[in-house]
Amino acid sequence: MIYPAFQKSSITEWVNFLPCKAVVNGFESDYAAELSKKILTERKGETLYIDIVKENTRRTEYTEEAYRITDEKYFITGEKYEDGMKLTVTVSGKKSLYRAFASIVRMSNASSFPVGMAEDYPLFAKRGYIEGFYGNPWPHDVRRFMIEKMALSGMNTYYYAPKDDPYHRDKWDELYPENELSQLSEISELCRENFVDFHYCIAPGLSMKYSSEEDFDKLCCKVKQLYMVGVKNFGLLVDDIPENLYFDEDKAAFDGEAVNAHVYLVNKFYAFLKELDGECGLTVCPLVYHGTGEEYYISKLGRGIPSDVSLFWTGRNICSQELTVKEAIIFENSTNHKPLYWDNFPVNDAEMYNEMHIGYINGRDKDLFRYSEGIISNVMEYPMSSIIPLQTVCDYLWNPLSYDGFESWQKACETVLGEHKETLMPFLDNLLTSCLKVENSPMMNAALNDAQQMLFAGNMMGAFGVMAEYTAKLEKCCEALETLDIPLISELRPWAEKQVIALEVIKSSLSLLGDNSDENRENARSVLKKYLSHPKTLCDFSLQAFAERMQTL
Repeated sequence: MIYPAFQKSSITEWVNFLPCKAVVNGFESDYAAELSKKILTERKGETLYIDIVKENTRRTEYTEEAYRITDEKYFITGEKYEDGMKLTVTVSGKKSLYRAFASIVRMSNASSFPVGMAEDYPLFAKRGYIEGFYGNPWPHDVRRFMIEKMALSGMNTYYYAPKDDPYHRDKWDELYPENELSQLSEISELCRENFVDFHYCIAPGLSMKYSSEEDFDKLCCKVKQLYMVGVKNFGLLVDDIPENLYFDEDKAAFDGEAVNAHVYLVNKFYAFLKELDGECGLTVCPLVYHGTGEEYYISKLGRGIPSDVSLFWTGRNICSQELTVKEAIIFENSTNHKPLYWDNFPVNDAEMYNEMHIGYINGRDKDLFRYSEGIISNVMEYPMSSIIPLQTVCDYLWNPLSYDGFESWQKACETVLGEHKETLMPFLDNLLTSCLKVENSPMMNAALNDAQQMLFAGNMMGAFGVMAEYTAKLEKCCEALETLDIPLISELRPWAEKQVIALEVIKSSLSLLGDNSDENRENARSVLKKYLSHPKTLCDFSLQAFAERMQTL
């Protein structure tokens, strides 16, 4: 089986199959033949036959669940032959063909192809991520890698908004130097090739005088520079700035209210974009971007700007534990806009910098796709670590009705870590913590709980056996953390260091079962102190509680 799950299927079995050759016929066969290179392996073996049929009907262009037209729907029928597999792919156009091949890539990665028919399409219209964190912006090659990877996983939107790109925020009124502009042009083109909508965001709110024609001309000049290299979607961000107007001219022009200035700016900027090119799109991140959705600022802003301007919203909180249909309806009734969620998961900047959010998306209503424009996940400064949670976001956004967070996370870990997955799971198990309140350290907690129950029942040997088994897995994991040379572990190094200390905590605590001398107790206390003094967040509180309880035996 592949993830995310197909929307509908009559698949009778999954066949172990790894293609080494592809024969493609039908609609866009040359383009499809190029795509097929992503799924081929260098080995002697079987042939994958792919017949592509183009069909423009309601069957291929409409989603009943979301009540909307789509150009991303496809059908795949698989048949097994003596010399290989045959897939018949039915699509409405080139974009749905790309989505079908993305699914075939996942099948190939799993060496598993279906016999029977599957019908598939996304339920959320906008599915993407935003590079919107405080911290070192991603390198250019990493951006390219992530765009291609997330597109193959079903995302169709990328917002460029790194807070520490000076030309995005601090130097918003200055043109990009040639090298940086060239890179943005490459990113824009790569997005088009992978059917991802690229949105360039600009954040002028820290220094812009809203009543100044000169400042507005600088904004337009910057946007024209980006438009000339292929950018057509823009984001205007006025978040994370002082609530009150700074310039006396603005206070006089807008009755002292920031919302009046922002309505004026959005409308004027929107008119400029449409005059520049009618296909230009605009997204706004407001000054007030979280709450009930009925606040004075957001209500007035939403009702004062065009209905086709997308409006970012993070939910009840900056990092919301839940996003619900009820809240989305309140927001739309208040603002006349469906929310486009800027979801602050898995981001770990600001006061969260000691956490590593490598878990799975959770707490988002299954039918939220009917009441929102979509969800855009804010990523971490750590790109390789962002992949695991982003894979679960992809699964949820494509098929929220069948989404299982923990199962999706397990599959994402397997996809990213391959043969190292089982060895490293005790470590990943301790990195599930985030604002989403997913239970942290379930593997460790199960072992600790079983051991403590046995201790309470007087079964010391049973408790020791349970913990010895868990400790052996953790020892193997820590050894791998210290020896593996892969990008993900390099990013996780500070947390890996604390994991090694956590192993010492468990071993020193268990040693008290055989030797509870003062010297051994002092050693256990010292190791626990060392663990607690390490700044990175790791493990559930139960580890500390276990260690302290063992010291009182």
